[in-house]
Amino acid sequence: MNGRNRSQAAGAVALVATLLLSACFGGGRGADSGGSGSNSISVWMFAQGDDEAAIFAIEEAFEAANEGKNLEIVVYPEEEYVTKVNTSLVAGNPPDVAIIESDDWMKAGYVVELTDKLADWGVSIDEYNPGGLSRGALENDPANGVYGIGTFLGGNVLVYNKAMFDEADVEYPSADESMTFAEYADICRQLAQPNDDPTQTVYGCTMPSDIAFGFYPIYGEDGRTALGNMNAPELAEAFDIGAALINEGLAPGSSVLDTISTSDLFAQNQIAITWSDFSAVPTYQEADIEFGMAPFFVVEGQDDFVDTWTAPWGTFTDSPHPDDALLLLEFIATEGQRIQMTATADPALSTKVAEEEGFGEDDPIKQEFLLALDNARSLVFAPPGVEAWDPVEVMRRLTIDGDPAAQPILDEMAAQSQQRLDEVWVRWETLDRSQFEEQVEEEQAEASASPEE
Repeated sequence: MNGRNRSQAAGAVALVATLLLSACFGGGRGADSGGSGSNSISVWMFAQGDDEAAIFAIEEAFEAANEGKNLEIVVYPEEEYVTKVNTSLVAGNPPDVAIIESDDWMKAGYVVELTDKLADWGVSIDEYNPGGLSRGALENDPANGVYGIGTFLGGNVLVYNKAMFDEADVEYPSADESMTFAEYADICRQLAQPNDDPTQTVYGCTMPSDIAFGFYPIYGEDGRTALGNMNAPELAEAFDIGAALINEGLAPGSSVLDTISTSDLFAQNQIAITWSDFSAVPTYQEADIEFGMAPFFVVEGQDDFVDTWTAPWGTFTDSPHPDDALLLLEFIATEGQRIQMTATADPALSTKVAEEEGFGEDDPIKQEFLLALDNARSLVFAPPGVEAWDPVEVMRRLTIDGDPAAQPILDEMAAQSQQRLDEVWVRWETLDRSQFEEQVEEEQAEASASPEE
């Protein structure tokens, strides 16, 4: 399942252009947010990369346990999802249950808080992985309220080819402690096998700039200060280290990755260590790769870390069937945790349930995955709307345009970001329904006035 960057992308309400009119409903088992009858519970989501196996398994079990209750599931393209929900909220006609993908919905008071209800359902927030749980919490902090609860726990970890490490006499990475960029680069240099024939090249590692730099606290520990954080010398050094690996041919650049994925290169024995989530494990196993897992590498001075996520399900204050919505959410928070593990390869968001169900007991790869996930934690929150930060652009300038160092690039981005950061915090601290609705309506008007391409 794919990771989500809710704070930076999906929280913005400006995705209106592609789905302005209510006639553009996506495919699914139902389209009306109210369902086709009094016993219908409307469920909206976007594609999760698993053919929605988990939610359909939960649907079957929930309907069997609650006679007469029917789920009407609608699956939208991810790029249309936030706009569709925004439009339904402004119209006062949201679905009963949906993936809570925007911080704005929680802040403006549209989403029902679930913190106390979890206790009523016999579960504690301490039972859930903190990194995944934070995806459904206000400002990424369950102490501010939990508004969405997921079933699965996804995570970006490192995977490494044990045979390549053994052949090069390189020690395996720690299963529970992160390497620094410098340590990762040292391993990469020892394992790389450059070749004039690209099909014979073995890359020592990969440098995924959209992920590797995505969890550094670029706005500081309080989420309010870009200057001195986004352009911190240790972050600039990490970019320089990563760019050097690509420029020296030790890690694949964009010209290679535009034609083949890192998971395919790893499955073909052409990368020694790279990043992955657990959904790619069957591909590696089918290729007979003997591999291990480790936490992600971090910028010098940062704590061990694994980026985790889930799809947090919640309900809205204006949902047409509030009691039924909460009945489904209770099922998701409890029995749904077990059901999803029978339908997908991912562990449950509930660490307690994963342990009770013996996730990984007879599977060393699952055991290593869980061990790496112990390093999960919530990210520092900053309101959506700051667009100057672009780690992919930094790496492009270093590896394609020939910029000699990251520091000047980051200095420029930090200066551009600080003013905008101050502005989005002012908006965030005053955000209510009225302001949200005005902004959505303005975006709708702009999209309607724009000529079709």
